[in-house]
Amino acid sequence: MSEGVGYDGLVRVHVSPSLGLRVITMHIDGHEVDVRYFGTREVRVRSGPHLAILYSMWLWRHGEVELLVDVAPGKVTDVYYAPPHHHLAKGSVGLVPQRGKGLAIAVGQIVLALGLAVSPLLVDLVDHLTG
Repeated sequence: MSEGVGYDGLVRVHVSPSLGLRVITMHIDGHEVDVRYFGTREVRVRSGPHLAILYSMWLWRHGEVELLVDVAPGKVTDVYYAPPHHHLAKGSVGLVPQRGKGLAIAVGQIVLALGLAVSPLLVDLVDHLTG
């Protein structure tokens, strides 16, 4: 979206942090807006209804969500997006703060990976102590 005459409203997008550093992309009425990782980004728009599409990108597009945002003249409309913590989970979007989905799956994968990495060391340690 461009700055200019007729842009009398503001969409303030709040992106929650998630596990992993993923690039966040937003489209408002088909126009791509650079949001990047997490934080707040303000976008000037014309007053009226707008379709906001947000998703995160890591290897492929995931966590895609849509929200119809109505912006009153001279007003700010806050949009909250929480990207998923796991690439198989969905994103969350709304007009109030959101929580990211898939945290239990992501933590479970990390614990499993660490367990698999450490288990040979533990077996060697037990063999050394008992043998």
